[in-house]
Amino acid sequence: MLKTRVITAVVMLLVLLGVLSFGGLIGWTLFVLMVFAAALWEWARLGGLTETDAIIFAAMATAVAFALVCFTDQTLLAAPVMIVGSIFWIALVPFFLKQVSIRPFEKAPLFLALGFGLISSACMALLLAKSKGLVFLISVMAICWVADIFAYVFGKTFGKNKLAPRISPGKSWEGAIGGTFSVIVLSWGVVFFAQSYDWLQSSWQYLASQQLHPAMFTLALIVLSTFSVMGDLFESMLKRLAGLKDSSRLLPGHGGVLDRIDAQLPVLPLALLLVGANIL
Repeated sequence: MLKTRVITAVVMLLVLLGVLSFGGLIGWTLFVLMVFAAALWEWARLGGLTETDAIIFAAMATAVAFALVCFTDQTLLAAPVMIVGSIFWIALVPFFLKQVSIRPFEKAPLFLALGFGLISSACMALLLAKSKGLVFLISVMAICWVADIFAYVFGKTFGKNKLAPRISPGKSWEGAIGGTFSVIVLSWGVVFFAQSYDWLQSSWQYLASQQLHPAMFTLALIVLSTFSVMGDLFESMLKRLAGLKDSSRLLPGHGGVLDRIDAQLPVLPLALLLVGANIL
């Protein structure tokens, strides 16, 4: 299992690096659309659709997304899409996580529309982030990576108090706090070293620190780290309600695409909206 997980991780990294290095705008757009299609297919399965219906839904939704990306101004489309997605995460997800037993919008059309909106919001943020450069894109995505890695480290080392035992028994308050602390420390480290390394001045952390008061910048990092955990918990809740261990088996050893991007779903649009003056 570990060998399979490592091999899949290496392949995913090579594909990502290849697309970022040689794919250009078209390659990155097609890659994001592939992620969008796979994630929507998995979302539809979580909503109870059959395999065939899930494929049809994902194909139709991806066709709509492709048309919007190719024939509209992304800079004008991005803001409202990301705002709508962020409103859901801020206003409704805490309620659903508290209830646990209630699936968001029991009727399939509403549940599918929700998935389309949330995944579109994150994918639009990915496209927009890449347009601002590779450093900016990686620095935004790294917020979740750091939060996740160090939450695991702190949780394994110090974890005693369960964060959400009915949803994800392995997560602890110590891990969540440790992950958040690590995001704050490393983000301020990026800001500090940006004074000496010009390329870091293109990072999300540096741009955000220039727009926000230091206290507000730190608060923003806490909020983003919190929503990284909430994205993970929300997807775990949906899987439990659907009776599934993983969102799919598309990524051997890792589960599905949603299992890999769940934390990014709320963080990407929120992060870009926080530095909207320089991005949108």
